Amino acid sequence: MKRQSPPSLPSARTPDMGEVSATAFRVLLVDATNTGRSVAGERLLRKHLWARGVGRDRIRITSAGLNAEDGASMQGIARDVIEAHGGSAQGFAARSLSAAMVDASDLFIVGTGAERDELARRHPRARARSFTLAELARLYGDIDLVAPLHEHAPILERRRLERGVPDDWTLPPWEQLDERARAAGDRIAEAALGIADIWAPLAAVAALNDAAPASDASACVVDAFGVPVALHCGGAVRDELAAAGRRAWSRCLVEDAAPETRVDLMVDPDLDVLAEARARGMLAYPDVDHALHYLSSAVTVRAIEQRVGSLVMLHAAGLASPEGDVVGFVAPSGTGKTTLARTLGAHYGYVTDETLAIDAGRTVLPYPKPLSVLGAATLTKEQWGPESLDLLPVPRGRLRLTRLALVERDPTLGDVPRVEELPLLHGLAHLAEQVSYLSKLPRQLHTLADLVESVGGLVRIRYREARDLLPLMPDLLAGER
Repeated sequence: MKRQSPPSLPSARTPDMGEVSATAFRVLLVDATNTGRSVAGERLLRKHLWARGVGRDRIRITSAGLNAEDGASMQGIARDVIEAHGGSAQGFAARSLSAAMVDASDLFIVGTGAERDELARRHPRARARSFTLAELARLYGDIDLVAPLHEHAPILERRRLERGVPDDWTLPPWEQLDERARAAGDRIAEAALGIADIWAPLAAVAALNDAAPASDASACVVDAFGVPVALHCGGAVRDELAAAGRRAWSRCLVEDAAPETRVDLMVDPDLDVLAEARARGMLAYPDVDHALHYLSSAVTVRAIEQRVGSLVMLHAAGLASPEGDVVGFVAPSGTGKTTLARTLGAHYGYVTDETLAIDAGRTVLPYPKPLSVLGAATLTKEQWGPESLDLLPVPRGRLRLTRLALVERDPTLGDVPRVEELPLLHGLAHLAEQVSYLSKLPRQLHTLADLVESVGGLVRIRYREARDLLPLMPDLLAGER
């Protein structure tokens, strides 16, 4: 669709640094005494999130110790690390870990592997949500997570079990205590910065109440499975950024739509300008490629937050027949959905490569977002619009979900995929892990079961290469088993 009458947007939202909201993502850093790694991580994560306009109303960062003495001061080396990296060491008092703290937390960042094991021994419910900072940094570096923050822990835990990630950094020996402490401090600071860069675009934001259409070449509205999202570009190269954004999001552009939420994006070479923009809640980067990379996640998560409880939203790629029948290929993040969508999208209508949204009547709401493709000269994934990749558009009219398939890439297989029908309860157990905000759906698993049964059940497909799935498409689109 051609873009027309993009919105005039108010200035970027100033974050609330005060009260913690009921939807805040709650992170607890834990070590033995709450005077070393945990407090350094806490203060540096806070610093970098606040510098990106993310206050405690959206992400709450606290710390505690397994064997802490309540009220104890932080270690001198922790204070030195915090202050050396621009954080504040003021107003700290150690806290001993309690069951109430554990119950209130969404994610645990633990000092060492031994401390993580002890946390899990005392509080088994924390086991699948606990990572050392070294593990977390490595896991995030290995996967692009396009999911609300509350869903990150189980995805990362699955990845950790599959990959066997080291639980600490390589540091100088204990005999060189000062060098070891400085090296650990540098690694903590580096990890906190990287994690803040990932979390900030995904932190939940309020819906819009005051955006109105106007003619501004730096603004547009994209439709993300029925959610109009306002995009507003700024900075020294805003025109270049806006043009690149419109190319990448060409199939999602809509006319005269009143936005429900927004993303403010800036590209500027001036670091001071970027810092000021981030403090006001904008996504601000030094180049266009990084800006578009983080924009994709931000749009997706903001749209998900707007449709909590009203749609079944699956981590899935979707392909459509000319008649509007859709097959959903469900898989965890980072396991090949984009490659699958790119390969099959040359033959079938490209619905989405990440979030497949379905309403109560099995209608699929398209989300033909840009696809993330690893560039040859950079580690940052480039965002390519479906037009640039020659992917087929979806047909006009209603799209109907016809089949759901759990897919798993297995390089040891031959070129004939293995297809198996899954019993309902067994299939639901796997499918439920790939649903955003399942707990907020009416009737929860019953809603999911009704959807699965309405499309003839769930199949699991193991395949070697995405092209091997092409011969299966006619039967899948026909609803045949």
